[in-house]
Amino acid sequence: MIKGLAMMIGGIFVGAVGMELIRRKYPDALDNLYAKTRETISAAKEAFMAGYDKVTQPEEVAEPAV
Repeated sequence: MIKGLAMMIGGIFVGAVGMELIRRKYPDALDNLYAKTRETISAAKEAFMAGYDKVTQPEEVAEPAV
């Protein structure tokens, strides 16, 4: 268990250092990636909320003709 925890902490450290190196070398590329990610997340959130609202709205039942 300790070995697994050490590997996880090491992986997080290596990932953080790698991202920092990439961020310093290609700052515009990461900014563009973050902007595209925010756009995608916003679109997915709006689509989810539209679908959720559509499903949770009570259906209008037509009155039977007498």
